[in-house]
Amino acid sequence: MGQACALFAFGTLMDTEVLQLVSGQPLDHLRLEPATVADHARRWVADDHYPVLIACPGTCTQGLIIRDLGQEAMNRIIFFEGDEFTLREIQVERSDGLEEQVCYFADNQRKLVSDQEWQLAHWQRTTKPDTLPRVVRYMRCYGMMSIAEADAHW
Repeated sequence: MGQACALFAFGTLMDTEVLQLVSGQPLDHLRLEPATVADHARRWVADDHYPVLIACPGTCTQGLIIRDLGQEAMNRIIFFEGDEFTLREIQVERSDGLEEQVCYFADNQRKLVSDQEWQLAHWQRTTKPDTLPRVVRYMRCYGMMSIAEADAHW
């Protein structure tokens, strides 16, 4: 996976305010495109604020392809995603109906996953107000400490 790989966001990074805070890259320098991944569902991590993407035959999940991320922005996103995720590739269907291989953050299965569906609009109404200050505090740690050290600031 090279630096040119587009990123499929399926969780909190679909929120443009979170994306801006985490990437540190102006949104007008990014291209955002709706996309769908087949045979996967988005579920809440138990007792936490974010989702994971799990295999689920017959289920399609909407997300967002983020294009034109600079290397520093991508490094910041990798830091934000932490040890809970690994960057992998996945096939998505773009809004124009064409399929494309893109990068996404695959769950490392370190936390229990609930069977409750995660939805962006619900997260924005219920959890985003508490999450944004945490994101700001956590991203201040970028470049200053390891992910493990920064987790204490979450």
